[in-house]
Amino acid sequence: MKIAFVSRGNAIRSLMAEAVARHLLSSMGIKVEVFSAGTEPRKEAHPLTLKVLEEKGYPTEGLHPKPLEKIPYGKIDVLITMCNEAREKCEFTLAHKRRENWLIDEPDKREDSFRKTLQIIEEHIRELLKLSQ
Repeated sequence: MKIAFVSRGNAIRSLMAEAVARHLLSSMGIKVEVFSAGTEPRKEAHPLTLKVLEEKGYPTEGLHPKPLEKIPYGKIDVLITMCNEAREKCEFTLAHKRRENWLIDEPDKREDSFRKTLQIIEEHIRELLKLSQ
């Protein structure tokens, strides 16, 4: 299975989703490739993104913003856009088997806001796993 998460900057939401999905799926013994990218990728991951992921025990090594071209669209099973900007930019991709748009607001500058965003993403991914089984 191949899953891709796309957001605008690929510095917060989609990176969180990439880390959570990769960790949860591999811990369940599910063979999966997880990708993330941004329609306008930032130069680096937001420091609070990495901090809250590490607090919860998610590996962050190698997490960094990437452009859309890094996603092998023709081979993606599930494409998840994390905001309307990403949904609009990804309208041209039709090769995936399933598509979802998770409207998750970007957190403000507070750590607790980043934790809340991570919690919302964890809930969405757990729900996605239920639907996939």
